[in-house]
Amino acid sequence: MTVVEKCLNPTCSAKFRTLRDGRVFVREVDGCSHENGEHRHQVGYFWLCGSCCRTMTVVTEKGMDARAVPLPSAATAIARKAS
Repeated sequence: MTVVEKCLNPTCSAKFRTLRDGRVFVREVDGCSHENGEHRHQVGYFWLCGSCCRTMTVVTEKGMDARAVPLPSAATAIARKAS
């Protein structure tokens, strides 16, 4: 199991200290193949700090690492501000 050390948002430097601040996401990640060809389901734990979890969520896609992406409503608001 991987220990959560900092916010998953690459532009944020917040360090994980307590569950009180932010949100932990549990997502299925690609499992490793074993000698018998079996594919295991594995779970990953990811954390967004209190500030980032207001506007972002965590997604995992097959063959890719977990990443922080804007929430649909946040992405719309950001696009409106930019135009």
